[in-house]
Amino acid sequence: MAPSNTAGDRPLRIAHLIYGWTLGGLEQLVVHLCIDGRAAGLESLIISFGPDGPMREAAGARGVSTRWIPSAGMRPSMLGEVHHALSTFDADVIHAHDPGPLLNAAAVCALRPGKPLVATFHQLEMPSGAMKLAGRAAAHRANALVACGTEVRAMLDAWMPHHPRLLTIGNGVRLPPPATPASRAQARMRLGIPDDAIVVGYLGRMAEVKGPDLLLRAFLGAFAHRPDVHLALVGPGPMEAALRSLANGHENVHLTGPVVDARELLPAFDVYAQPSLTEGRSLAMLEAMAAGLPTVAHDLPGVREIHDDSTAKLVPLRDAEKLKRALMELVEDASLRTRLGDAAAIVSRRYDFEATLTAYADLYRALAFRAPLSNEVHA
Repeated sequence: MAPSNTAGDRPLRIAHLIYGWTLGGLEQLVVHLCIDGRAAGLESLIISFGPDGPMREAAGARGVSTRWIPSAGMRPSMLGEVHHALSTFDADVIHAHDPGPLLNAAAVCALRPGKPLVATFHQLEMPSGAMKLAGRAAAHRANALVACGTEVRAMLDAWMPHHPRLLTIGNGVRLPPPATPASRAQARMRLGIPDDAIVVGYLGRMAEVKGPDLLLRAFLGAFAHRPDVHLALVGPGPMEAALRSLANGHENVHLTGPVVDARELLPAFDVYAQPSLTEGRSLAMLEAMAAGLPTVAHDLPGVREIHDDSTAKLVPLRDAEKLKRALMELVEDASLRTRLGDAAAIVSRRYDFEATLTAYADLYRALAFRAPLSNEVHA
């Protein structure tokens, strides 16, 4: 890791702006930046506006400073609260995550001229309609725009082709210790799944864009009457009630709702499945790879950034039959699971979170101390 520079006689202070406290990959990445950033000489605050959620308590339990502003939008009162939080913290760099927080950060920065602003884009979605011009103005206000992966970078290049400081810092994950029989048994006990079952699992939001309904239908089409094959859908989201209704009566389907330490359940899985409809660079997929799991996913450019045919079964978008066949193939072929999973674990070493943290720490220092930025920052 790069040596820790400070602002005067104190650590460099980074204020992160996010929307909501859900259990998504973005929120967990920000919390890890705050926790691990301490060793890099960074002091962090997370300011979140909008809905509350379990990540606020989880962040606080790890000693991360947080500020929750229940209101959202561009209301003057909300912007005033953000400005007050930034002033009290005396941030050296403001880091907004995704378009909504960038819009708010840019508005607040008008009240705090001279404070560097960086924005990271974690998804393949830009402001549209009436917000399109405001989004571009906010992006031009930022001292640096960061893409979390190659596909998101291509989207940013098209959306902001003339931005002078467009960088790539790839999402990374903490590499877990190897799974053990004890960790596998404990994870399965938490899920209520027999030790001898074959388990297909998914971690993430129960939202349409992630395709949990497609996964559940494909699973039931193949294994509805197989007590030796189970599906675990781990996470909360707006589709949870509908998924529970669809799974009703099938004892081999498990929906957990919100789980803060969801990655601790990965040792219970034999196959990871995430048929997202769009994808940037999925932290959940990276964590599954690091856990040595073979993956079933749609063949999307963002998925191809980290997977190929040696680590996953990639199927055409919305092809329900091929999705079902890919699940069946991996469930029935233990040697294939081992081959793809072992390859995935090796590939995952390219995406160690340490490289992501180092790249961000270097960027923060360059912005805070007005140093030149390189054209590319990769992790």
